Amino acid sequence: MGAEIVVPATGAVGLGALVDALAADGRACVVLMIDGALWPPGRACPDAWREARLKTPAGMVTLARRGDGVAVVVFGNASEELRATQVAVAEAVKRAGQ
Repeated sequence: MGAEIVVPATGAVGLGALVDALAADGRACVVLMIDGALWPPGRACPDAWREARLKTPAGMVTLARRGDGVAVVVFGNASEELRATQVAVAEAVKRAGQ
């Protein structure tokens, strides 16, 4: 079971811009998977996506598009550090989707 934060997103959330925004906030991450396919490092992310997995120093964060926005999901037994990263990713998604 996972713990999720659903972020209402009224606009498109670009993964490349999201990763850049997180890096600017001091939260470096790498996109590992998009829509179930492994994603090579350095390859540009598509504008359209349904699910993405971000590797962070604290652990894995999953982004999933929902009808009402984007769910930011971590494992239910996530560490405090990963939960803090989840909140930071959710805030970045919120800024990107406005």
